[in-house]
Amino acid sequence: MAHKRKISQQEWDRILPAMETFADITTQMAYLVLVKDEKQSDVATQLARSKQNVGNAVKRVWNLYTELENAEGKKLCFVSVWIPEEAAIKVKKIAAKFPINKISV
Repeated sequence: MAHKRKISQQEWDRILPAMETFADITTQMAYLVLVKDEKQSDVATQLARSKQNVGNAVKRVWNLYTELENAEGKKLCFVSVWIPEEAAIKVKKIAAKFPINKISV
C-alpha cells in the first residue's frame, strides 16, 4: 500500500511563504487534499478541475514540503525580520547554502 501524503495545519502554515508564487487554485487544491484529507476526485469535482490537475497541484506542494523538510538533513523555516547588518550577512551566507533560496553572496 502506498504511503498517504498528509501535512498538518502547522506544517502547512510553515511552508506557506514558499508557495507565494503558486496560483491560488494550486494551493487551494493541495490544501484540501494534503491538510483536510479530502479525496483528489472529490476536490476535482468540487472545484471543476480535472483529477490530473489536482494531482499535479498535490505533487508540486508535496515536493516543496519534502524539500523543506529534508534540506541537507535539516528542516528549513522561513524568517522575515529586521536584524543588524552584520547578522544579516551571516544569515544570508547560511541561506545561500540551500537552493530553494536562489540567492548568492
